[in-house]
Amino acid sequence: MKRFKKQFLGAALVVALGAAVYLNWSLTAPKPVSKTLGESKYVNATVATTAVKQTSNTKYKPDTLLSDKQKKYFASAKTTRDTTQDKVIDKASEVLKLDSSSKGDKTKAQSNVAAVIKNFTLQDTIESTLKAKGFSNCLSYINDDGCTVTVLKEELKKFKPVLVKSAVQSVANISFDKITIVTI
Repeated sequence: MKRFKKQFLGAALVVALGAAVYLNWSLTAPKPVSKTLGESKYVNATVATTAVKQTSNTKYKPDTLLSDKQKKYFASAKTTRDTTQDKVIDKASEVLKLDSSSKGDKTKAQSNVAAVIKNFTLQDTIESTLKAKGFSNCLSYINDDGCTVTVLKEELKKFKPVLVKSAVQSVANISFDKITIVTI
């Protein structure tokens, strides 16, 4: 039974990681744009046009828009978030390995791991969606209280907070009042 649980946990982690990588790849790949005279598909064409211009330009690099301070912030914040989530998974793994752990503790540990994996996948999908909408860099963090998204101040002025909140709501099904936007 222990071996099955370990294999199940390992398989669940591999599937979640594979899904995250696939979603990241599929949402960030540049889409070919074809325009037909008289055809209109977008309500807000300026956002779509801006995103297409930036991704189709071969000299455009999102990291060049970031200052060194912003690059360091995003790198350290992502590392901190990932480390915190890894600690939850490690603690749960320890509880599952212990023979002295009660059945209730093991069930709680499994549910914690499942929640972390789900949140990790949702966070990655939110970030990929926002990058596909034109944000050069962003960070999302989901917890029990809602979702916090960090974006660049200049880009938030350009794309509006509603775009961020609608992306989070469509991916994670979190209500607008539980979404916090932080700018740097």
